[in-house]
Amino acid sequence: MSVVVIGVIAAVALIVVVSIIGQRHYEATEQTKPVKGDELAIWPFVPMPVMTATEVLFFKKLQQAMPEYLIFGQVQLSRIIEPSDEAESKSFWFNRICRQSVDYVLIGADLQTTLLAIELDDWTHSGRSRQKADAKKDKALASAGIPIVRFDAEKMPSVAVLRHDISAILKKYPQR
Repeated sequence: MSVVVIGVIAAVALIVVVSIIGQRHYEATEQTKPVKGDELAIWPFVPMPVMTATEVLFFKKLQQAMPEYLIFGQVQLSRIIEPSDEAESKSFWFNRICRQSVDYVLIGADLQTTLLAIELDDWTHSGRSRQKADAKKDKALASAGIPIVRFDAEKMPSVAVLRHDISAILKKYPQR
């Protein structure tokens, strides 16, 4: 072998070794690099209400109207629907819904089946961006076969109206 070939091989080997050492050093420092706030003994969080006063009033009416069902409030969409196995990119579809929630869900006796999503719409739903988000939520739920009903917070329905409207929707969608 010529001296030039040996020199080139040695240079390539040296570059590979230095690259490996540099990568290991980078990974070690990245893993130990503190994140802002990690050093604090207590983080700056305080509890907050799960629902507004209007949502609590509506929740109580829902419980009276549909006592035979479990009702959960403020449920993330990603807890009740997921991309189907046929979805081309599950992470893409998951990201479409992961930050959205529904005000209430009506759950079947098996404690697993979402029978109905319920939204209490107030004045904040009149804006264009909110209407677009609501349409996206409605489409995602409809695609999964979960009906959604919307009630106007300004026209707070009675217990009787809630029972009638919800029962009518449940009759259209047999329990899965």
